[in-house]
Amino acid sequence: MRFPIRVEFFAGGLRPMVTLTLKSEALHVFSFINAIIDTGSPTTIIGSADMQRMRISQVQMQKLIGEEREVNLGGAQIKTRILPEAQLSIQNKINIKIPVQVPIRVMKGVPPPSIIGIDFLIAGKLKFFFDPIGREAYLESPD
Repeated sequence: MRFPIRVEFFAGGLRPMVTLTLKSEALHVFSFINAIIDTGSPTTIIGSADMQRMRISQVQMQKLIGEEREVNLGGAQIKTRILPEAQLSIQNKINIKIPVQVPIRVMKGVPPPSIIGIDFLIAGKLKFFFDPIGREAYLESPD
C-alpha cells in the first residue's frame, strides 16, 4: 500500500514532508507534527518548535530516559534525551512505536524541524520513494 507524502519547499530546497501524530502515554501527550523524512538521519528527532507547541512541562521532561546526548543536526547543536515508546502514526494506517530523541536545549544554531529517520522506516518495514523533479514522494508498506 502506498501513502503519498507532500513535497514542499523548505529551508532552501524541496523536502518530503509528512504530517503525523505523536502519542506518548509516559508524557500524556497527543499532538500533530509536521516532519521531514530524512534518510540521512539514523534516528527520529522531535523538533524544538513542536516540543514548545506541545507545552511539555519540566515534570514531564524528567520522564525522558538516558543521558543527555549532543546531536549535530542541520547546522544546529542540540542536547537530547530519549522518549521511549512514542507512538507515531500516519493517516491512522501506519502506526509505529519507537524511541525518539527529544531536544532538551539548543546549544547553538537554529533549532531544526522534526525529522523522521531511518529507524522509523525500519520499524515500519517501509520503503521510501522521493522524486524531487516530479515532486512526488510516497511511503510503501508491505501490506
